Amino acid sequence: MKFLRLTAISLTAAIALTACVSSGGLAGYNYSGSWAGAIEDSVAGSGSVTVTVTQSGADLAGTWQAVFDSGTNGGSAIGIVNGSQVVLELQPASATACPYNVVATRSGDTLSGNYSAFSCSISITGTLSITKQ
Repeated sequence: MKFLRLTAISLTAAIALTACVSSGGLAGYNYSGSWAGAIEDSVAGSGSVTVTVTQSGADLAGTWQAVFDSGTNGGSAIGIVNGSQVVLELQPASATACPYNVVATRSGDTLSGNYSAFSCSISITGTLSITKQ
């Protein structure tokens, strides 16, 4: 009788665990999709930013666009997910624009973090906060 109860409990736990993994509970957050929000740049000032990504395991790839009063910048994005932290490299479509490294932390459906330009003749830093659409 004890064996039958333990088997039933084990089977129930296995079904619950499978449901949790299938719905994304243990599998992690799904970053794929469109994200939009605000950006504050040390050179360009306040603006808006959109990012569209697809996720394969911990890898992210997609596109980005930042819009400021002074103009628009955008291009491709590649990155990695590490728990609730996302690290992205933003490569601009224009060969004369600076690429950026972004480090953001997810809280719910919002990613917030800092970025800085690299391989650039000037220092550019900023913050962004984007929400999954």
